Amino acid sequence: MVHVSKLRPSKPGANVARPGRHGSAAGKRPRVYRNTYTRAGRRFVAARWVVKLQHRGERRTVSLRARTKAAAAFEAKAVSEILLTQGWEGVGRAYGSPGRAQAPSAVDHEFWRDRLLVRRYGFPASSSSERALSARIDHAGSGYWFPLGTTDMEAAAAKAGRIYETVVERGWEECGRSFSRELIVGFEWCSNPILWTYATIHTMVEESRDARGGARPGATDRRVLIVEEDAGVRRALEWSVNQQDCIHSAVCDSAESFVRTFEVCKPCLVLLNRKLAERLGFGSPGRIAVIRDNVPALTYSLAADGDQLFVSTPGGAEGYLLKRVQPDDLLQPILQSGSGFPNLAAEELLPRVKAYFKELLQPRSGAPDSRIGRLTRRESEVLGLLSKGCVDKEIAQALGISAWTVHGHIKNIFERLRVRTRTEAVVRYLEK
Repeated sequence: MVHVSKLRPSKPGANVARPGRHGSAAGKRPRVYRNTYTRAGRRFVAARWVVKLQHRGERRTVSLRARTKAAAAFEAKAVSEILLTQGWEGVGRAYGSPGRAQAPSAVDHEFWRDRLLVRRYGFPASSSSERALSARIDHAGSGYWFPLGTTDMEAAAAKAGRIYETVVERGWEECGRSFSRELIVGFEWCSNPILWTYATIHTMVEESRDARGGARPGATDRRVLIVEEDAGVRRALEWSVNQQDCIHSAVCDSAESFVRTFEVCKPCLVLLNRKLAERLGFGSPGRIAVIRDNVPALTYSLAADGDQLFVSTPGGAEGYLLKRVQPDDLLQPILQSGSGFPNLAAEELLPRVKAYFKELLQPRSGAPDSRIGRLTRRESEVLGLLSKGCVDKEIAQALGISAWTVHGHIKNIFERLRVRTRTEAVVRYLEK
């Protein structure tokens, strides 16, 4: 596993140009630093110097061109002055992006090597090693993680450069057709309380048998119709559904062809991209409900990462519970072990879903988890707000601390409770 750490200020604003009267970077020279990361137990220091700057309530990181610390400090001062006089747009004109760390060119392998990571969650349909590297590519306000399919750093850096070049020259849509992306898919079982399952998938950019792998056709098989316009996402979901016993997938690539496809395949369940729900006249997005001929439909959302998924959950619900599942177990809340999709009406499925999530909250033993007691007072406050569905910025505002401090507390909570996701941490908290 590869871990990346950033030098955090020990005091608010220690490594950031201090805000002036209007929240802008002041004239004092900001500090510069280099990111560090650990691989195979060894600590590495990135070659490039970077600086964090804050202006009008927004904090960003700028990658500097200078090679020495002294030169980087003077460059950071110049960037700060550009920011004061021209804003983030001026920094963007000088550094190629609006104040964010930016890639000077697609062929700068050193730049891309510094950004390679091993992601925690893979996709079983991928033939890549669990140690395969990934890179985050950002451009024009959007960004995704891309699995690079190799453990070789030089090959991975070269591929990351090609992906970036494709994005810049041909756009995100073409890039999505050419390269696999990591996405989070969240299935929206109930809207109040929020009950979602979610999984990490890798889009499958090439048509292959793998998308149909695991399908078990037979007289007792029942079909799940996937309605998705993005071919890569559609193939990944198709593979995931086909891992279940006694069900297999059918696909529909547009809202216009839905009725015809529905009548031909006669599905027992429809999986529907939330963005297509309105175009299909499905009036119950966010919960399992009938879409046509007494057949239930389930909407799902796509996000670039877990934080984006959590932020996308609608507000105002009585409670929130999101459970990570494996991609080959997407329909876990309603599937009966060994018997496939239940022969139940849509209104009978919701009690089954609620029973599944209720089971998650049951203590695993009679004794409370003693690890909860090891949390500090502040960590307990952060976890309590997490359990209410608050996002990091809301927690920061409620406790009067910075979002960076919230991130640090959440990291400590994960370590103390020995969990890897926010959902697992909240479940432990609710079990106390």
